Amino acid sequence: MMTPYLIFSDVDGTLMIDHTHLTTVTQQTLNQVMARGHHFYIATGRMLPLARQAAEQIGGPVKIIAANGATFELGDQLQTAYLSAAQLTTIYQTVLGHDCKVFFFETDRLYYTGDEPPYQADAAQANVTTMPDLNALPLIGPEYLPNLAGYVTNAIAYGDPSKLAAIRAELGHQTQLNLSSSNTNNLELIPQGVDKASAITTIQQATGIDRAHTLVFGDGLNDLGMFQVADYSIAMGNAPDIVKQAATAVTLPNTQDGVAVYLQDFFKLTD
Repeated sequence: MMTPYLIFSDVDGTLMIDHTHLTTVTQQTLNQVMARGHHFYIATGRMLPLARQAAEQIGGPVKIIAANGATFELGDQLQTAYLSAAQLTTIYQTVLGHDCKVFFFETDRLYYTGDEPPYQADAAQANVTTMPDLNALPLIGPEYLPNLAGYVTNAIAYGDPSKLAAIRAELGHQTQLNLSSSNTNNLELIPQGVDKASAITTIQQATGIDRAHTLVFGDGLNDLGMFQVADYSIAMGNAPDIVKQAATAVTLPNTQDGVAVYLQDFFKLTD
């Protein structure tokens, strides 16, 4: 009997092209791998509805790690970690104090600062007509934040990279937060001790599948933690050098089906 593998892949810049397109080759390869009894998870900074949209495009028994590990599926259960009232208030004051925007995410709702709901412009630009309803609500003001404690899983600050660097330094000193970035214009904030890697180790323990049978794919700094809990860590050809250097292998870019090509070779799917 073959030991099943756990396979975890980041979505944006790894599995998908332009954040929206999954090629037929990649889709078919993932379904072949799952049909052989291996477990496939997407591991993303996206909030749960956007992660589910990606999972539906793949089809099959795909499981989800969303919000950089603050929400993930374990069997039929959703495991979730939350930010505290004090953390929410500190994040809000620090980010707005540096003239940046912040979004606070629940598993199925988001609150935003600034004039327009996030993602709408991006979605229009990418010609996404089937945008899931994100229940985006403007954040009325900081006095509302304590009510969200125990509901908000993570936050993302957006803005000028130099301002974000100042925010990162400030929040790093005064809060128990895990800070990471998937892009120079964002700062992803989740509870300390929580990330994609912590979700993976919980899944490894629950399934009894060890790191020797774990593959992870990523292209961003927020994927580096995953690389440390799997014997097979694969960086995308489009990843920055720091990510490639941390990986055990480098595959083709996301625009050339890098994940699919690696899996076809690893599991000998073309034989």
